[in-house]
Amino acid sequence: MAKRPNKKKGQPPNNKEEGNSYDKIFKENLRELAPGIIRSVLGYKEYRLETLPQAKLQTTVEKEPDFFVKIYDHHSPEGRILHIEFEGQDEKIMDWRMAEYLGIGGKVYQMEIEQHLIYLGGGKPKKFTSVIEHTHFAYCYKVHCLSEISFAEFLYADTAQEVVFAILANPGTLGSGNLIRMILERLIQLTGNSIAIRKFIKQLLVLSKKRNLRDETIKTVKEMIQYNEYEDDIAYILGMEQGEQKGMEEGREVGQEEKDLIAIRNMLKKAFDPATISEVLEVTVDYVLGIQQQLAKEPEITALLKKKNARPEKIASQLNVKPLLVKIIQQHLEK
Repeated sequence: MAKRPNKKKGQPPNNKEEGNSYDKIFKENLRELAPGIIRSVLGYKEYRLETLPQAKLQTTVEKEPDFFVKIYDHHSPEGRILHIEFEGQDEKIMDWRMAEYLGIGGKVYQMEIEQHLIYLGGGKPKKFTSVIEHTHFAYCYKVHCLSEISFAEFLYADTAQEVVFAILANPGTLGSGNLIRMILERLIQLTGNSIAIRKFIKQLLVLSKKRNLRDETIKTVKEMIQYNEYEDDIAYILGMEQGEQKGMEEGREVGQEEKDLIAIRNMLKKAFDPATISEVLEVTVDYVLGIQQQLAKEPEITALLKKKNARPEKIASQLNVKPLLVKIIQQHLEK
């Protein structure tokens, strides 16, 4: 029987864990986000990108840059490497880290490398300067502060992957409350489905911490996203964002696995494929497939539950399914 991967019981994430959360969001969204960054932040309008044959830069150490591709435009018809790094922490070591990427990348590809760092923090970084003045060389790279870029560059993009980053941009005269509301409206417009939007709301909640907008974002999400039969999903998002094992729900708590099972059942009924469910819920595909196999027995479970003195635990054992799944089906029958 498929088992759900365990997640650590919740304590607030430390800086490293939080940084990993931001890295994960960028990696998930980078394919759709990169064109917007290149267009709006770097200012390139006409260009062509080509994937490099090697994703990691490996010598005696191994480095994996956030975005490392070959770009062709009027500046370099023969092509050059474009390196974009995303950084949420203001750390002095960043200058040397960027220089390390340049050195290893230059050794591997032996061609011009253009470097840009997108800073996710508020204001300008103070600890790294983007310049190294060394005895034997001088080095610099370009830094772009996301907080100085207009929210409109992301909000009116054509993909939800870009829209969520409007929370880190400059809200101008809008005010944070209006900006959050507009982001959610745009996400709803682009996704068109309360389950499909779940992934991006979770990302929005994580990113909102960078601007101290977490509570305001949670409040606005609760006001705007009417999940109805998917109310467990919003509880799951808020619970996971707080690092808790149990999500919040009106008047009661729902265990993490129970919320997953409810969501999987709902999404399968709406013809979501297992790979999509796996990505949205952050569980393995094997786990989703295992639950799908058990849900194929739902007619049998329902028939047994309708019998007098039905015992859910006995039914689960008889049909080799999760007792929690039987409980969920029983609750559905009692509604």
